[in-house]
Amino acid sequence: KICPCLSSGETQHPKYTYSRLSKPTPTDIKAKYNVVVIGSGYGGSIAASRAARAGMSVCVLERGKELQPGEYPDDIHQAARETQVEINTGDSIVDGKLGQPTDLVEVIVNHDVTVVQGCGLGGGSLINANVGLDCDPRVFDDEAWPKAFRDDLEAVNGVDRDHAYQMLKPTPYPKRFPSLTKMGQLKKAAKAVAKDVLDIEDISKVFYQPPLYVNFKDTKSNHVGVPQEACVGCGNCCSGCNYGAKNTLIMNYLPDAKSHGAEMFTRVEVKTIGRDNEEWRVAYVTHAEGDSEEERSLRADIVILGAGALGSTKILLNSRNRGLQMSDQLGERFSTNGDTISFSYDGKDPVESVGLPPGFDERKPVGPCISSIIDLRSPEKDLRQGYVIEDSSPPHMTEMGYCILMALESHVSGIDTFPDKSLWEDMMRSLRPDNISRTLGMLTMSQDKAQGKLGLDHQGKIVMHYPNIGEEKNFELVNKGHMVAAGSLEGTFIPNPVWGGLFAKSRDVKSVITVHPLGGCPMGESGATGVVNHKGQVFQGNTDEVYDTLYVMDGAIIPRSLGVNPTLTICMVAERCMRLMADDCGWTLNYKFGKKR
Repeated sequence: KICPCLSSGETQHPKYTYSRLSKPTPTDIKAKYNVVVIGSGYGGSIAASRAARAGMSVCVLERGKELQPGEYPDDIHQAARETQVEINTGDSIVDGKLGQPTDLVEVIVNHDVTVVQGCGLGGGSLINANVGLDCDPRVFDDEAWPKAFRDDLEAVNGVDRDHAYQMLKPTPYPKRFPSLTKMGQLKKAAKAVAKDVLDIEDISKVFYQPPLYVNFKDTKSNHVGVPQEACVGCGNCCSGCNYGAKNTLIMNYLPDAKSHGAEMFTRVEVKTIGRDNEEWRVAYVTHAEGDSEEERSLRADIVILGAGALGSTKILLNSRNRGLQMSDQLGERFSTNGDTISFSYDGKDPVESVGLPPGFDERKPVGPCISSIIDLRSPEKDLRQGYVIEDSSPPHMTEMGYCILMALESHVSGIDTFPDKSLWEDMMRSLRPDNISRTLGMLTMSQDKAQGKLGLDHQGKIVMHYPNIGEEKNFELVNKGHMVAAGSLEGTFIPNPVWGGLFAKSRDVKSVITVHPLGGCPMGESGATGVVNHKGQVFQGNTDEVYDTLYVMDGAIIPRSLGVNPTLTICMVAERCMRLMADDCGWTLNYKFGKKR
C-alpha cells in the first residue's frame, strides 16, 4: 500500500469559487499611492483594510504568490515545490538555498534558531494553526512596552481587540461536531500535568478548547462577502486550507481592503525604503516568470511595514545601509516566543492526529490542527514559569517523514516513560503497526528572554543570532511538563529534535525552532531604547524624533515574548496603530460591515 502522502492524484476542490484579490501583473503598479503596505500578514492586512476604509489610495506589495482554496499542496510532491529553504549556519558544507522566494513555506535555518513561516498573500495566516489566544495580562506590565501603550490598555483590550475579533471571528471547536480522539488524549495528559505543575486536581480552567480562526458553519457570503465552507476536520491547516473554511486573511481583512479600493500585487519583493523630498521611495524587484528582477520603485505619502519580524527588520537594515537614519536598536529584542515541540510516541491508546488525505470519512475527522489546550499560566506563579501545551496535527503529506523521524528519534533521544514494562511487553509494543496513530505532538509557547539579535550577512541575508537560547530555563521547564504528559499516555517521550534529539546531538548545540518570531523593530520610548514608538512610527536614529509617515505594524514591534500564539496580540497592536494613525491624519474610519462602495 502506497502512503497517501506520496499519491499525486486528486487535489481537494473547494465547494465555492474564489476571485483573485491581486492584480494580474506588477506592471499595473502605479507611480504613486497615498499608502504603500509592505507585506500582507496580520499587521499588513489590517493596515490595508483600515487605510482603504479611510478612502486612501492603497497599494499592498507581497513577495509570495496568491493561493486560493483548491491551490494548496495536497501531496508530498506539491509540498516540495511550495517550500523554500535557506540554510545559513556558517558551515559551508550544508549551507545553501533551495526553492523560490515566492514558495508558500519558508524555512530559514541558522546556527541558533530555525524559523518556519508562511509566504504568500495572507502571510502566516495561510499555514498557521489558527489559534486566537490572549496573552497573560502581566505581559503588558513589562516596561519594555512604552508608557503611552501601557496607559492605553483599556482601549487595546477593548475596542482594538473587538475590531480584530469582528473581522477574524475566532471560535472554539463546536461541541456539536464529532468528538476528536486527540482532544481526549490531551485531556488525559492535562490531568497529570496540572497535578505535577500546578498541584491541582480540577482541570476545568486548565484544559479547554481555544478560540480558532476557523469557520464551522457553511456560508455563501461571510461578513465581507466571501463564501466559506464549514470545517471538515481534515487536520491539514498548516499546509493551507483547500476547503476555504480557515479564516485566513484572504477571507476577511484583504478582501475588505480590496472592496474599499486597495490594489494588491504579488511576487513583488521590497528591498529598501528611502526619502524622496516629502515622499517615500519604495524600491522593489518582481519575481514574475521571465522577469529580469531589475530594481524599480514607486512613491508613497505613507509607508507601512508589515513583512513580519524577519522581513520588516531586513528591509530597514538594508534601508539603513543606503543612508536612512535608524536606531541602533534595529535588530534587537528578537524572540522565539518560547516555541518548542515534543512528542508522546506510540502511547497506549489511539491519538489519530495526522491530517487526512482527500476523500476521507468526514464522520471520523482529525479536527483542526490545534483543537485543545493545557493552559499552565497561573497568576500564582511567576510569569516566566507559565506556558501552554497544545495538540497538533501535521498535514497528511508529511506522514512518511513524520513516521521516519519518530522511529529514529525514539532510539536516539526517546525516553521510555514506563521503564518497568517487561521485555515481552516492550517487544510486543514495538511490533504493533501504525505507531504514529498513537503519537501526540505537543506544541508549546513559553517565555524566553527576547535577547536575540537580527542582522545581515555579507550577502544581505537575514541572520538570527541568539547564542545559548536553548539553555534558557523555560525550555527545560517545558520539557519536564511534556515528559509528564507523555508518561500519562504511556508513550515514549521524544524531545524537540533540534533541542534534545538527533539534530541537537549531531551539531552539539541546543537550538530552537520557532513559528512565531517576534521583535527586531521593538517598541521603545525613544530611539535609544527602541526602533518604533508606541504608535509604530520609526524613530530617526537614536533620538525621540520619528518619521511621521513611516510605520512598522507587525510582530517585529513586539518587544518581548508573549508566551501564547501571538496573532491576536499582533492584531490588537496593529488595530491600535491604525486607530491612532487615523486620529493623527484626520481620517474617518467606519468599522461597520455592509454595502461596499
